[in-house]
Formats: sequence, structure tokens, C-alpha cells
Amino acid sequence: MSVDPIERLKAQIHDVSDVYIGTGWDAESYIAGLESSLLEAVCQPFAVTAKIAEPGLPDAQVGEVVSGECVAHSNGYWLIYQPKNDRFVCFWGTCIDNLSAPGIFGSPLGCWSS
Repeated sequence: MSVDPIERLKAQIHDVSDVYIGTGWDAESYIAGLESSLLEAVCQPFAVTAKIAEPGLPDAQVGEVVSGECVAHSNGYWLIYQPKNDRFVCFWGTCIDNLSAPGIFGSPLGCWSS
């Protein structure tokens, strides 16, 4: 049974357990802005690949190519759902043919805020 990437995103959109909130920040406003920004960037999922960059992912070597389903992208940030690992990761880059995966993974908002 395959998992719908958008449904997975919706199920985890309010998880802020790994979102950095700096001292003195208005956490409620910051989280609301982050969520709004992510929701504006949601797209119809499509397959995308990236090369692992430092520091890497726990289950992939630097230089290895990984893939997933893009669920949102904006200004060089790509939120990817990897159904095999049931996780969200962040890809970076402005050219879809040359993206990197810098080892950021976690909740959708945690990835989006990186």
C-alpha cells in the first residue's frame, strides 16, 4: 500500500518538535509564518533526485543519489517525502537536474525552516 505524500504532509504539518526557535522570537508568529510559507509552496507530488552532500544522511553515503516525491518547493528549497523511509528531507538547489541533499530530515516544518 502506497502512502500519499500530500496526506503524509497534512498529517505532520503541525509537528514543531524539531523547529529551531531563537531566544526572544515570537514562537507563535514564527511557526504560523513558516506553516503559511510551506502551504503556499505545496505542489502536485513528482519524483526528484539529489546527490547527498555533507554531512549526509544516516542511511546514505555522501555522493550517493537519493530520490523521493517533491511535495513543496520555493526559491531553491525542496521538501521531499521518501516513502521508503517514511520521512521528509530537504533538497537544495535552483536547478532540478542538480539538487543536493545536505542531510536535513525530520518534520515538514523542521525541514522547511532549515
